Amino acid sequence: MQKKRGTVDKLTTVRGIVIPVKWDGEGNALATAISGSNEQEYVIEQDKKGKELLEFIRHEIEVGGVVRKAIKGRKTITVRSYRLKTDGNW
Repeated sequence: MQKKRGTVDKLTTVRGIVIPVKWDGEGNALATAISGSNEQEYVIEQDKKGKELLEFIRHEIEVGGVVRKAIKGRKTITVRSYRLKTDGNW
């Protein structure tokens, strides 16, 4: 996808639960998404930072990143930072 000249990616914060969205033949998660508190689902880009979230399936998380609309209207997020919700606190 080519960016228009002069545009800047806008960082967005998304809170929700990490869920698996793609599995291998043995049932291991290969890709994840965030089921957001706003009832949206954000597929996580599987770059180095995004793959780190495979460890946190079913955990509440806050992700800072760039949200884009992908094919078929699904939203994706490129993770720049994240933090887990611990003891009810962000």
